[in-house]
This record gives sequence, structure tokens and C-alpha cells, in this order.
Amino acid sequence: MDSLNLLQNHNTQTNILIFIISISFIQLFDTKIIISIIVLILIIINYKEVSKSTDTSEITKKEIKKHEISDDMYYNTITHDLLIELKRFKKYNKVSYKSGVKYMRQFFKTIHILEQDKINNYNQYFENALMYLKTSINHFQSITISLPERTLLNGLKYGDYESTKKANKLGQICKRLYNECYYILLNLSIKLNEKWVKNPTINTKEIELSSDRVEFYNEHDEVMWSLY
Repeated sequence: MDSLNLLQNHNTQTNILIFIISISFIQLFDTKIIISIIVLILIIINYKEVSKSTDTSEITKKEIKKHEISDDMYYNTITHDLLIELKRFKKYNKVSYKSGVKYMRQFFKTIHILEQDKINNYNQYFENALMYLKTSINHFQSITISLPERTLLNGLKYGDYESTKKANKLGQICKRLYNECYYILLNLSIKLNEKWVKNPTINTKEIELSSDRVEFYNEHDEVMWSLY
């Protein structure tokens, strides 16, 4: 079957030439040798097609992209720049970093869904977006435990004795990123609540989100070691 597919990739003249050569070889060589030669010729002629079918680089690139910050995560300049700053901490804990990127990507995907005017049952998407945001930030923040402390020698060298400099920087980035994404959700909640007031349904409810980031106590969040 594979041989037929390979033959179909070329014009009639090429196939006739291969057939004539094969007939000529029948008189000179054993059948197994002839078949081997024919297969080898077909592979050489169709090398590009064969190499494409066995090339997994594109699949690998797509798999890597899921755990890396890329264009599909872009929302605005502020969030983009903060995510780029976080990339500096990847080397300290790749597992936590990749998990953070994965959930942040889910957050932005859900945000884009919520921005569509045609969506009606939006509450579940909104709750998921908030959960993705908190989970992502918590994974990024957990990199802190893997950060090396600043030594006295480095303090003397640079005149900076802040032992937790990297941890503090990471914490500041996570806080700014969370605040920026939270206010994206807040603006969406205002828009969706206006929609709900005009047309309340049994599948929707008012979204309770405070500009002061005051939320109702959620036992599940406590169990999931949520920091935000």
C-alpha cells in the first residue's frame, strides 16, 4: 500500500522508467534483491515526503508552546510585560513556572470567551477564570521556595544586603499581575451584571466581585492553599 502511494506521487513517465529498469534487473538478479533495489529507489525519489511523515518537530513545538509564554496569551501591554518579567524565574523551578503558564493561558482563553456578546450562561466561565487566575499566580509565587538567598559576600560586593531580593521581586511581579488580571475580571463583571439586570435568567446570577478585592470566605480555597 505504501509503495502504491509513493508511485502516485510521480508522473507516468517516471513510473514507466522504474518499471522498465525493474524488468531489466529480473534477468540479472535474484527477486529479493530486485525488490530491495526498487524499494530503495522509491525511498530516494520520495525522500522529502517520507521525511515529512516521520518529522515530529511541529508536534513538539506545539507541546512546548503550551508551557511557554506566547502570542496567544497577549491581552494588553501591562500583562504581557509582567509575564515576560516572570520568565527570568523559570530556571529556579521549571515545574511551577510551567504550571503557572498553563493556568494563565486558560485564564486568558476564558476571558476572550466572556468578552463575546453572544455567550449567555457566563457564570461558570467567570468562576473558572477566577480559579485559573488564582491557581496560576499561586504556582508562580511558589517558585519563591526555590530561590537562592543572597549571600553576605554578594551583599558586600554590590552594597546590597537584602537577603530575599529575588523573592521580594517575584512577589511584587505576582501581585501586580494578579491585580491587573483581577481588574480585567472586575470590568467584565460590571458589563455582565448590566446584561443580567436587563435580562435575568434561571441560568445566570449577579456576579459579586469587589473593587477592594474583598471576597466571601471559601473553604475550598483554603484547602487549595490559595494565596490570592
